[in-house]
Amino acid sequence: MRQRMISRRRMLQGALAATATIPLLNSELARGDETTAPKRFVVFYTPNGTLESQWMPQGTETNFTLSPLLQPLSPFKAKLLPLRGINMNVVVNSNIGSEHARGIGGLLTGRALLRGNFRSFNSNNAGWSSGISLDQHLANKLKPSTLFRTLELGVQVRDAEVRGRLCYSGPDQPIPPREDPYDTFQQLFGASVPGQGQGQGSSDALDRLRAQRRTVFDILREDIAEVRPRIGREDRVKLDAHMQSIQDIEARLAGGGSSSSGGGPTTSCQGPAQGERIDLSDDANMPAIGKLQMDMAAAALACDLTRIVTLQWSYAESEHLYPFLDLRGNHHAISHQWDTEGKAQYSKIHVWFAEQLAYLLGKLDSYAEGDRTLLDNTVVLWVTEISESTQHALTNMPFLLAGSAGGAFRTGRFIDYLANGGAPREHNDLLLTIANAMGTDDTTFGDPEFCNGPLPDLT
Repeated sequence: MRQRMISRRRMLQGALAATATIPLLNSELARGDETTAPKRFVVFYTPNGTLESQWMPQGTETNFTLSPLLQPLSPFKAKLLPLRGINMNVVVNSNIGSEHARGIGGLLTGRALLRGNFRSFNSNNAGWSSGISLDQHLANKLKPSTLFRTLELGVQVRDAEVRGRLCYSGPDQPIPPREDPYDTFQQLFGASVPGQGQGQGSSDALDRLRAQRRTVFDILREDIAEVRPRIGREDRVKLDAHMQSIQDIEARLAGGGSSSSGGGPTTSCQGPAQGERIDLSDDANMPAIGKLQMDMAAAALACDLTRIVTLQWSYAESEHLYPFLDLRGNHHAISHQWDTEGKAQYSKIHVWFAEQLAYLLGKLDSYAEGDRTLLDNTVVLWVTEISESTQHALTNMPFLLAGSAGGAFRTGRFIDYLANGGAPREHNDLLLTIANAMGTDDTTFGDPEFCNGPLPDLT
């Protein structure tokens, strides 16, 4: 009997189970119509800067040691590019907004804030950013053939003013992040989750999307059932493990245990039994909410539902509490407690954020894509809105890249532009370098006055 060949694109257009299978398989039975894996871009934002002395690596370009605040990323050292000597001069001398507001407004746009009446720290004249953010620019230029052009996720962001907005579709056009993991799951996978029934997030558009996915799923069910027995044992193990991870997300959203039936691929688009929802307003739930959002971001990238993701933890100048770290003060207050105890508490928060990034990198690295992994085909940009917290500085920003965007970046190196008397570089040039690595032909990005061209030594 003729063996059925399954198009990668056809599989990627399917429902929950269908989209979760094809990125994992090595079998020739699952080879598709794409010769190379797509490139992805992920932004990982954390608030309130850092302690430069505890963040910057030590050593040379190829022989360096990760600093205390970066130690959780040690398993991925060969896939990292920590940077030193990147300035955000585009917002340094602006008199609009506080450093926190200017920082987050310019992080992905490479432009200054417009004048407005938002309050930020000691200023009340901040407006929205005056430019488009890199994620939206990439979507406009590259026009990815994915269900979602971009995916903006947040973890207890809460602030709806300039301090709480990272992404912009254009000048004065902020894009709010999706903060509710229940809503995220429903939008990505078209399945019902607790508290999202009629009257709670339902719409005609969503209903049509769910119906379409169920129809495609029914068409693909026979293909999936036929392929699974004929792939190798290793592929079956990976397929089942990935399906289990998706079902575990459902179960965690339901507040219960795993929803897996213990068998093969899921053949139902029904959501889990209703359970108690996670309280999104409780600071103690930040780890659970963040893990859900990271798991869904990784699944969405692996399933080719999107190729561009921003993940925003809290907001600039964040006053978030961290009871799960046994800390009593809020993040912003701790960042200005400059004695030994304050710095120890501040470091504890930022080590925890590095652990979260390590978790996300691990998820991305677990998806095989030919000879590479999903992480290898992604560039992850870790950013924060200021550098040294005690100074509210906007120079020598603690920026770090992970993943090579399909081999575009030469990772496993510490790039120090200040070494041997070198001159600092513009962060606009970093954004431009990422854009080019992703496949654009841009020669400038953001405010052209602060963009000199792609950064040397990265690609």
